[in-house]
Amino acid sequence: MLRTHPFNNSKMEVEIKIRLFSEADMAKLELALASPLIRTEDQDNVFFDGVNKELIKQQLVFRIRIIQTTGLEPKAVVALKGNAVLVDGIAHVEEEEQLIDVDIASQIIENPNLIPEAAQNHLLLKKIVDRVPCPEGYTHMGRFRNLRHKYQWNEYEVELDRTMYPHGTAYEAEIESLNPVLAKDRLVSLLQENSIPYGNSQRNKFENMLLGSIL
Repeated sequence: MLRTHPFNNSKMEVEIKIRLFSEADMAKLELALASPLIRTEDQDNVFFDGVNKELIKQQLVFRIRIIQTTGLEPKAVVALKGNAVLVDGIAHVEEEEQLIDVDIASQIIENPNLIPEAAQNHLLLKKIVDRVPCPEGYTHMGRFRNLRHKYQWNEYEVELDRTMYPHGTAYEAEIESLNPVLAKDRLVSLLQENSIPYGNSQRNKFENMLLGSIL
Protein backbone atom coordinates (compact mmCIF):
# COMPACT_ATOMS: atom_id res chain seq x y z
CA MET A 1 0.00 0.00 0.00
CA LEU A 2 1.28 3.50 -0.85
CA ARG A 3 1.04 5.87 2.10
CA THR A 4 2.98 8.94 0.99
CA HIS A 5 0.87 11.84 -0.26
CA PRO A 6 1.98 13.15 -3.68
CA PHE A 7 1.17 16.87 -3.89
CA ASN A 8 -1.57 19.19 -2.70
CA ASN A 9 -3.33 19.48 -6.06
CA SER A 10 -3.38 15.76 -6.86
CA LYS A 11 -6.74 14.11 -7.57
CA MET A 12 -8.09 10.84 -6.26
CA GLU A 13 -8.77 8.44 -9.14
CA VAL A 14 -11.29 5.68 -8.42
CA GLU A 15 -11.79 2.90 -10.94
CA ILE A 16 -12.72 -0.73 -11.20
CA LYS A 17 -10.16 -3.18 -12.56
CA ILE A 18 -11.38 -6.54 -13.85
CA ARG A 19 -8.90 -9.14 -15.07
CA LEU A 20 -9.67 -11.13 -18.22
CA PHE A 21 -7.62 -14.15 -19.17
CA SER A 22 -7.21 -14.27 -22.95
CA GLU A 23 -7.53 -12.42 -26.23
CA ALA A 24 -10.68 -14.47 -26.93
CA ASP A 25 -12.24 -13.20 -23.67
CA MET A 26 -11.43 -9.61 -24.64
CA ALA A 27 -12.98 -10.08 -28.07
CA LYS A 28 -16.15 -11.51 -26.51
CA LEU A 29 -16.43 -8.53 -24.16
CA GLU A 30 -15.97 -6.08 -27.02
CA LEU A 31 -18.88 -7.73 -28.80
CA ALA A 32 -20.99 -7.85 -25.62
CA LEU A 33 -20.56 -4.11 -25.04
CA ALA A 34 -22.41 -3.53 -28.31
CA SER A 35 -21.12 0.03 -28.15
CA PRO A 36 -19.15 2.33 -30.43
CA LEU A 37 -15.37 2.42 -30.15
CA ILE A 38 -14.48 5.96 -29.06
CA ARG A 39 -10.78 5.73 -29.79
CA THR A 40 -7.69 3.54 -29.64
CA GLU A 41 -4.58 4.59 -27.73
CA ASP A 42 -1.17 2.99 -28.16
CA GLN A 43 0.64 3.87 -24.93
CA ASP A 44 4.36 3.64 -24.23
CA ASN A 45 4.75 3.68 -20.44
CA VAL A 46 8.18 4.35 -18.94
CA PHE A 47 8.89 4.52 -15.20
CA PHE A 48 11.74 6.35 -13.48
CA ASP A 49 13.43 6.56 -10.10
CA GLY A 50 16.68 7.76 -8.63
CA VAL A 51 19.71 5.50 -8.86
CA ASN A 52 19.24 4.72 -5.16
CA LYS A 53 15.45 4.19 -5.50
CA GLU A 54 14.68 7.43 -3.70
CA LEU A 55 11.11 7.67 -5.06
CA ILE A 56 10.07 4.08 -4.45
CA LYS A 57 11.45 4.36 -0.89
CA GLN A 58 8.88 7.10 -0.38
CA GLN A 59 6.33 4.87 -2.13
CA LEU A 60 5.85 7.18 -5.09
CA VAL A 61 5.54 6.13 -8.74
CA PHE A 62 6.87 8.45 -11.47
CA ARG A 63 5.85 7.72 -15.07
CA ILE A 64 6.08 9.29 -18.51
CA ARG A 65 3.52 8.02 -21.02
CA ILE A 66 3.64 8.73 -24.75
CA ILE A 67 0.21 8.23 -26.31
CA GLN A 68 -0.50 7.68 -29.99
CA THR A 69 -4.23 8.03 -30.61
CA THR A 70 -5.66 7.02 -33.97
CA GLY A 71 -5.90 10.05 -36.22
CA LEU A 72 -4.22 12.46 -33.79
CA GLU A 73 -0.73 13.77 -33.10
CA PRO A 74 1.10 11.92 -30.30
CA LYS A 75 1.11 13.46 -26.85
CA ALA A 76 3.14 12.83 -23.70
CA VAL A 77 2.09 13.00 -20.06
CA VAL A 78 4.11 13.07 -16.82
CA ALA A 79 2.38 11.40 -13.86
CA LEU A 80 3.14 11.04 -10.18
CA LYS A 81 1.09 8.52 -8.16
CA GLY A 82 0.82 7.66 -4.48
CA ASN A 83 -1.49 6.15 -1.87
CA ALA A 84 -2.52 3.34 -4.22
CA VAL A 85 -4.99 0.80 -2.85
CA LEU A 86 -6.54 -2.05 -4.84
CA VAL A 87 -9.16 -4.15 -3.02
CA ASP A 88 -11.81 -6.43 -4.56
CA GLY A 89 -11.15 -5.02 -8.01
CA ILE A 90 -11.66 -1.38 -6.96
CA ALA A 91 -8.61 0.90 -7.09
CA HIS A 92 -8.03 4.23 -5.37
CA VAL A 93 -4.91 6.23 -6.17
CA GLU A 94 -3.83 9.84 -5.79
CA GLU A 95 -2.46 11.14 -9.06
CA GLU A 96 -1.11 14.34 -10.53
CA GLU A 97 -0.52 14.67 -14.29
CA GLN A 98 0.84 17.28 -16.66
CA LEU A 99 1.43 17.28 -20.39
CA ILE A 100 5.01 17.53 -21.62
CA ASP A 101 6.47 18.13 -25.07
CA VAL A 102 6.79 14.80 -26.88
CA ASP A 103 10.35 15.50 -28.02
CA ILE A 104 11.44 16.33 -24.48
CA ALA A 105 9.71 13.21 -23.16
CA SER A 106 11.54 11.11 -25.73
CA GLN A 107 14.87 12.66 -24.75
CA ILE A 108 14.21 11.90 -21.07
CA ILE A 109 13.36 8.31 -21.95
CA GLU A 110 16.63 8.08 -23.84
CA ASN A 111 18.59 9.72 -21.00
CA PRO A 112 16.83 9.95 -17.60
CA ASN A 113 19.54 12.27 -16.27
CA LEU A 114 17.98 15.04 -18.37
CA ILE A 115 15.10 15.15 -15.84
CA PRO A 116 16.57 18.00 -13.70
CA GLU A 117 17.22 20.14 -16.79
CA ALA A 118 13.71 19.52 -18.14
CA ALA A 119 12.29 20.31 -14.70
CA GLN A 120 13.38 23.93 -15.04
CA ASN A 121 10.47 24.48 -17.44
CA HIS A 122 7.95 21.91 -16.23
CA LEU A 123 5.96 22.33 -13.02
CA LEU A 124 5.34 18.69 -12.14
CA LEU A 125 8.89 17.58 -12.94
CA LYS A 126 10.17 20.43 -10.77
CA LYS A 127 7.96 19.28 -7.89
CA ILE A 128 9.32 15.74 -8.23
CA VAL A 129 12.94 16.88 -8.40
CA ASP A 130 12.57 19.33 -5.49
CA ARG A 131 10.62 17.02 -3.24
CA VAL A 132 12.69 13.86 -3.75
CA PRO A 133 16.30 14.79 -4.55
CA CYS A 134 18.24 12.11 -6.42
CA PRO A 135 21.84 13.37 -6.14
CA GLU A 136 23.39 10.40 -7.96
CA GLY A 137 21.05 10.69 -10.94
CA TYR A 138 18.04 8.95 -12.43
CA THR A 139 17.39 5.57 -14.00
CA HIS A 140 14.61 3.53 -15.61
CA MET A 141 12.39 1.38 -13.39
CA GLY A 142 10.80 -0.45 -16.31
CA ARG A 143 8.72 -0.09 -19.44
CA PHE A 144 5.68 -1.64 -21.10
CA ARG A 145 3.32 -1.02 -23.98
CA ASN A 146 -0.42 -0.79 -23.43
CA LEU A 147 -2.99 -0.91 -26.24
CA ARG A 148 -6.18 0.71 -24.93
CA HIS A 149 -9.58 0.58 -26.64
CA LYS A 150 -12.16 2.98 -25.21
CA TYR A 151 -15.88 2.27 -25.53
CA GLN A 152 -18.96 4.25 -24.51
CA TRP A 153 -21.22 1.78 -22.69
CA ASN A 154 -24.36 3.24 -21.12
CA GLU A 155 -23.08 6.11 -18.94
CA TYR A 156 -19.61 4.56 -18.58
CA GLU A 157 -16.40 4.89 -20.56
CA VAL A 158 -14.98 1.37 -20.59
CA GLU A 159 -11.26 0.95 -21.19
CA LEU A 160 -10.09 -2.42 -22.47
CA ASP A 161 -6.34 -2.80 -22.01
CA ARG A 162 -3.96 -5.24 -23.63
CA THR A 163 -0.76 -4.69 -21.67
CA MET A 164 2.40 -6.17 -23.17
CA TYR A 165 5.14 -6.99 -20.67
CA PRO A 166 8.36 -8.86 -21.38
CA HIS A 167 6.86 -11.75 -19.39
CA GLY A 168 3.48 -11.86 -21.17
CA THR A 169 0.30 -10.01 -22.11
CA ALA A 170 -2.29 -8.95 -19.54
CA TYR A 171 -5.95 -8.29 -20.32
CA GLU A 172 -8.00 -5.90 -18.21
CA ALA A 173 -11.25 -3.92 -18.25
CA GLU A 174 -11.37 -0.61 -16.38
CA ILE A 175 -14.10 1.89 -15.59
CA GLU A 176 -13.50 5.15 -13.74
CA SER A 177 -16.56 5.99 -11.65
CA LEU A 178 -17.64 7.93 -8.58
CA ASN A 179 -19.79 4.89 -7.71
CA PRO A 180 -17.37 2.03 -8.38
CA VAL A 181 -19.45 -0.64 -6.62
CA LEU A 182 -22.41 -0.06 -8.94
CA ALA A 183 -20.15 0.15 -12.01
CA LYS A 184 -18.47 -3.11 -11.06
CA ASP A 185 -21.79 -4.86 -10.45
CA ARG A 186 -23.04 -3.83 -13.88
CA LEU A 187 -19.88 -4.90 -15.70
CA VAL A 188 -19.72 -8.20 -13.82
CA SER A 189 -23.37 -8.87 -14.75
CA LEU A 190 -22.50 -8.31 -18.42
CA LEU A 191 -19.56 -10.70 -18.16
CA GLN A 192 -21.67 -13.37 -16.49
CA GLU A 193 -24.53 -12.99 -18.98
CA ASN A 194 -22.05 -13.63 -21.80
CA SER A 195 -20.16 -16.48 -20.05
CA ILE A 196 -16.89 -14.54 -20.08
CA PRO A 197 -14.38 -15.69 -17.42
CA TYR A 198 -13.09 -12.89 -15.22
CA GLY A 199 -11.51 -12.08 -11.87
CA ASN A 200 -10.59 -9.05 -9.77
CA SER A 201 -7.24 -7.52 -10.66
CA GLN A 202 -4.94 -8.06 -7.70
CA ARG A 203 -2.06 -5.80 -8.74
CA ASN A 204 -1.82 -2.62 -10.77
CA LYS A 205 0.17 -2.44 -13.99
CA PHE A 206 3.27 -0.98 -12.34
CA GLU A 207 3.37 -3.74 -9.73
CA ASN A 208 2.93 -6.43 -12.39
CA MET A 209 5.81 -4.90 -14.36
CA LEU A 210 8.05 -4.69 -11.31
CA LEU A 211 7.28 -8.18 -10.01
CA GLY A 212 7.05 -10.01 -13.35
CA SER A 213 3.47 -11.08 -12.67
CA ILE A 214 0.03 -10.87 -14.27
CA LEU A 215 -2.39 -10.65 -11.37
